[in-house]
Amino acid sequence: MTDLIRAYTMPDKFAVDLPIDKIVCDENIDYEYVQKLAGEMDASKLKPIVVIKHPNKELYAVLDGHHRFKAARLKGLNKIKAAIIDDYVGLGFELTRQGVFQPSPDFTKYVRLPLKRFIEYMQNFLLA
Repeated sequence: MTDLIRAYTMPDKFAVDLPIDKIVCDENIDYEYVQKLAGEMDASKLKPIVVIKHPNKELYAVLDGHHRFKAARLKGLNKIKAAIIDDYVGLGFELTRQGVFQPSPDFTKYVRLPLKRFIEYMQNFLLA
């Protein structure tokens, strides 16, 4: 377990295998993208998701990696790598479970994903 900053910046360092059936995720996602991701997914190369642990149960809510989580579930995986955040309160868990921190599917599709592609293109261009 780690704090929010380390989980987001170094998820591989803090990742553990979590059973998919112990993870909850809101439904505010782009299902077409999930299907595409599941079709292309190589589970061994999947970037860890970031989760927050319920304060009293063996249950986790996705903070980052909603689409990766849904694609892993769709693909039939039993476990997924996840960095667990332990600096939380019950309210933080509940807000996450309800999807307060997840952007709308349209925002992800038309803003976040194009922006991520642009950043990758620029990094490749600048490092070439």
